[in-house]
Amino acid sequence: MMSKNNFLSANRIYMMVVLLIVMALVSSYAVIRQLWHLPFFELFTPSFELSLEDMSVQLKIVPTMLVASTAGGLLGLVSVLLQQLVKNTLASDTTLAVGSGANMALLIVTLFLPSLALGGSFWVAFIGALSSMAIVFILAAPSRMNPLVLVLGGLVTNILLGAIAALLLIYYAEESLNVMVWAAGSLTQNNWQVSSVLTIASVAAFISLLPLLKPLEIMSLDDRQAKSLGVPINLIRGLVVGLVALLTALVVSRVGPIGFIGLGAATLVNVFSVRRIGYRLLLGYGFGALLLWITSNATTLLQHYLSLNISADAMTALLGAPLVIWLIVTQSRQHTDEVIPTLVSERRPTHLIRWSVALVLLVISVLVFTATANGWQLNAIWHLIIDFRLPRTLSAAATGVMLATAGVLLQTLTRNPMASPEVLGISSGSAIGVVLAFIFLPSFGYLGIVLSGLLGASIVLGLILWLARRINPAYLLLVGVAIAALMGGLLSLVKISGDQRLQAVLSWLSGSTYLASPETAWLLVAFALLLFLLSFMVIKPLEILSLGSGIARELGVSLRLFQSLILILVAALSTVSTLAVGPLSFVGLMIPHLASTLGAVQLKRQLQLSAILGAALMVVADWLGRYIIFPYEIPAGTIAAIIGGAYFLYLMRRIRA
Repeated sequence: MMSKNNFLSANRIYMMVVLLIVMALVSSYAVIRQLWHLPFFELFTPSFELSLEDMSVQLKIVPTMLVASTAGGLLGLVSVLLQQLVKNTLASDTTLAVGSGANMALLIVTLFLPSLALGGSFWVAFIGALSSMAIVFILAAPSRMNPLVLVLGGLVTNILLGAIAALLLIYYAEESLNVMVWAAGSLTQNNWQVSSVLTIASVAAFISLLPLLKPLEIMSLDDRQAKSLGVPINLIRGLVVGLVALLTALVVSRVGPIGFIGLGAATLVNVFSVRRIGYRLLLGYGFGALLLWITSNATTLLQHYLSLNISADAMTALLGAPLVIWLIVTQSRQHTDEVIPTLVSERRPTHLIRWSVALVLLVISVLVFTATANGWQLNAIWHLIIDFRLPRTLSAAATGVMLATAGVLLQTLTRNPMASPEVLGISSGSAIGVVLAFIFLPSFGYLGIVLSGLLGASIVLGLILWLARRINPAYLLLVGVAIAALMGGLLSLVKISGDQRLQAVLSWLSGSTYLASPETAWLLVAFALLLFLLSFMVIKPLEILSLGSGIARELGVSLRLFQSLILILVAALSTVSTLAVGPLSFVGLMIPHLASTLGAVQLKRQLQLSAILGAALMVVADWLGRYIIFPYEIPAGTIAAIIGGAYFLYLMRRIRA
């Protein structure tokens, strides 16, 4: 007899499936009506019996829809498998860097081994996907595969690989043009080859999974119990990891990286609380197929009406990110306890004076030691320092101070070591506000941009604050991933718009100080000092809030008031820094941990040392970006992501559950 809860859950699943099928059919009808002018049944006529013009339209419609549904289905299947394997509802091909690894491997081979003609090779993508997964699993091993550590490892690996890819694209601009086009993702087809391959792969995947269903079901309970029942855990995990890498590499090598479809499909499965692994896999494939099918149709229609070449990856981000956020909100009352990982650290003297002196010496060094046409040399020409080098250095330092301060405040407030303005999407929210202001509020000038950026950061912060009291802390990271992906999709549309005003926005969004001037630099320093000093005013209530809401109420601390004040301060820090040099990665996430590992365990000391270290990181990143390939520049954000990402991967070895 089916229980009432199971009955309601089944009805919800049927309703969602029916809704998605109707959306897929309606959007497909719109595509066919717009592009196909012959009778409907002739759409399925063998291609060789059609005229050349009709055949090209047929191939654009039918194989494209088939590729979208099979590729989306495989990505949904992969994400459900990963979640079952690591017992983490945040795991997917996107969050565990599987697709990023495949993308990076193909980029490296295309740029450095062109004679081998391996561009788009399935095996190259497979090795890259397997390698990136191995990095994430190795990072999470000391914490016994803690879910938050797994997601953080995936986030760090994604950002680091993205920064390295951006650096390679700067060095090899012409050689990487085709790679950039491919990396945008494309579902549009002109033959049946890819659709046939992905269809066969889908059938083969389900057949190969049949003998693994029972072991996976048992492993979902407990590893110790699974071993006692004779399940070869390591063998099953190895087979699943290999299958995940194979399927992801196949999709990436054929249609390019497609983000968020797998995560959205797996999240839908979790929303409906499906327990049986067989049903989970079927639903994951079905949801993924329908989501990407609908997305592909929407892309085709927009391309036709707007005459723009919209990438599949951009469209999946624009449509998939709001879906994931909505799904998280629907689960807002499903709060579960989870172990929060911590970095092993101990209190010891921090020697703030020494660190301050070191920062001053660093600033002086980067001002006088530069690259010129004659090579590296000491170049202490006063007017060059005052007019050009000092403003950029001060802007970088001020930005580092603000992001590091925001990171300390957020991590302490949320009691989540993974929190930071960039990871939780606050910086991306601010950047989205700025881009929208450029598009819709050009007459308001700089004031409109500032207010729009502040509003974007505040909206994201409000969402984070609302969700923080209702859901598992791990889901906050997923909100940040979704907002960052939304930002990426928006930027992709900006890139193809051709609007010269918006092209300037792209340079700013890469994280660069090249627009800094003496006036703006000193104003930025003043803002940074003011906001940094204001952060000391919330230390006492923040320390009380970090002890828990119950203790805070007993001590008479107004939770909502101080939470709101602290989050407004974080929004101001994030918005000002984002407006100055664009959204940056890793500074707010990494620096607080670095400060604590250096002995700054007390909040006041951590704020002070984090500000110094954040300034130092950004000064070094800006200096290297200006001169490492002189006379060309690398955005400071790219350098900071590479430095910070590499160090944070090292630092993650000390995370314990």
